[in-house]
Amino acid sequence: MISFRNVRFLGSGLLILLLVAPSPAAQPSAKQLYQKALDLEKVRKASDPAQSRISEWKKVASAFRAVYYAYPSSSYSDNCLFHVGALYAEMGSRFNDSLYFRRATSSYQFLIEQYSSSSLVVDAMLEYIRITRNELKDDQAAEDMEVALRKRAPKTAASIGKTVTATAIQPAVMKTLRHYTGPDYSRIVIDFDREVTFKRNRLNDPDRLYVDFDNTLAEKPLLTQNFQVDDGFLKQIRIGQYNMRRARVVLDLKSIENYEIFSLYHPYRVVIDIQGKKSVPVAQTPAPQTQVVPPEMARANASGQYSLARQLGLKVQRIIVDPGHGGQDPGCMYAGMQEKNITLDVALRLKQILQDEYGYEVLMTRYDDHFVPLEQRTAFANSHSADLFVSVHVNSSRNKQARGIETYYLNFATSPEAMEVAARENAIAEKNMGELQKLTAAIALNSKIQESRDFAGLIQTTLVGHVKKQYPAVNSLGVKQAPFYVLIGAQMPSILAEISFLSNQKESTLLALPDYRKTIAEGIARGVKHYTETLAESKITQNRN
Repeated sequence: MISFRNVRFLGSGLLILLLVAPSPAAQPSAKQLYQKALDLEKVRKASDPAQSRISEWKKVASAFRAVYYAYPSSSYSDNCLFHVGALYAEMGSRFNDSLYFRRATSSYQFLIEQYSSSSLVVDAMLEYIRITRNELKDDQAAEDMEVALRKRAPKTAASIGKTVTATAIQPAVMKTLRHYTGPDYSRIVIDFDREVTFKRNRLNDPDRLYVDFDNTLAEKPLLTQNFQVDDGFLKQIRIGQYNMRRARVVLDLKSIENYEIFSLYHPYRVVIDIQGKKSVPVAQTPAPQTQVVPPEMARANASGQYSLARQLGLKVQRIIVDPGHGGQDPGCMYAGMQEKNITLDVALRLKQILQDEYGYEVLMTRYDDHFVPLEQRTAFANSHSADLFVSVHVNSSRNKQARGIETYYLNFATSPEAMEVAARENAIAEKNMGELQKLTAAIALNSKIQESRDFAGLIQTTLVGHVKKQYPAVNSLGVKQAPFYVLIGAQMPSILAEISFLSNQKESTLLALPDYRKTIAEGIARGVKHYTETLAESKITQNRN
């Protein structure tokens, strides 16, 4: 059974303090004291972790203790005890001192015994078990508390099973945090050693978004730094160990339009996309020599409808060209050729044509043979306010007779072949496709799907038509949809072109020819031009008089 000798001693100390404490009438209310403690905790968390001193942590702990010293019967006392336990547990991890872990367990134990009707008792038990077993290496104390947990909450004890009783199952590890930012967009990527569950919440005064990761420990270097962003809508990113079972990422906000959170796999990471409120440009007096002819109305899309993009008369100026794979990710390989080299060559040709012949501004996700994570590619496009995103890939199949050109847009896969292509390009196991489709449905906007479908249709038709003039045997496999990671989160019409099958002997021979790659690039460029011609265009003429 659990020994409560330490608790009785602690209880006696509390009794003495209560006897000498001033009358409640002579001091702030329990609510006021509790709010003061929360404010101190907020200030501590907002400060630079690398500069924080133990005295600051102790000051916060004392503020929470003051509540249950003065008002032991208030509804705030159990919350304060839990706060103290969590605070000491974090101190034990931060300062690598077992003394604070022991103080954490004492606080949790006192809550369990003295506030047995509290809704926090089960959580306190779980924290007590985790700290005594994993940090203090006191298996007997952990086992004694497990007995109490089974009596108090048998379903909880049963559901956590080996998580509670076995040391083999350790918390997930939050390893690194990366962020990419642009004029009105930021993407935060958090890397873990395995999949985790998480909850999000947004709070006001000050405006902030936080994400709690269950059963997760943040690596110590992450806890000692703040990520300063200051891009006009996101101030900074902070990471804290909320308690021994929960890591928290906090985004201090300035002015945002919306946000999305989703997961990617192999390796597992969580992506947070933040869309800032776009600034309204200051109107400028037009030059007197410029005469503007009324713009042409956008044409209806392939289904005869007007998507939101067409209703708003949106145009295309900046295009992102994405050569698939790169670096340690070669893509598919055959006959000494690697997909990453072919896509880079075609992409460079495509960029040159779009710039020189059609006058577009073109950026690329990579200009040489280096690895670019999938989530960074669309983050690059979003942060540069791109109008179109074109990802170039080479196809491959277990069926060596498969050949042809096909173009994809982001949506649910509707055929086994499309699923296979997506699985290969995503480099993930097929068992994760269901999860990928869920996040696709949550991220993709209907207007973007419509425009991406039309964009893919014109790319496919124009590309195949242009290539067939010189290579009549080329086959069109049509427009397809699939959940490609590289397209997820893109805030502009986006397509992925599979330009030929490297796994097919005849097409691999073609892909080795510079002239064939040039023809492919020309076909894609013409498809881009045809698509932009369906959107509204303002014609501006200069008055030479």
